[in-house]
Amino acid sequence: DNVQMSSQIGRHAFDAWNDWYAVHNLQHHNESRDTKPGLLRWEKPTPGWVKCNVDAAFVIGSRKTSVGLCFRDSNGQFMADMTQW
Repeated sequence: DNVQMSSQIGRHAFDAWNDWYAVHNLQHHNESRDTKPGLLRWEKPTPGWVKCNVDAAFVIGSRKTSVGLCFRDSNGQFMADMTQW
């Protein structure tokens, strides 16, 4: 069922974003004002593993969710992707 699947993907993406935000917000409040954020770069997964990068958008007024996924192997080679609006 596509509706259920997109709802599940949206919920998982939202939960992951909440986890990320909670960790980074906590870290932000614990940093001194002299600390400058470092450059974040994508890193390859451990050999034999696949990494899935996720991005999501939530539009509260319209109650819509968008999500994008990108899968790469341990060599950094593109494997598959998915978008859902």
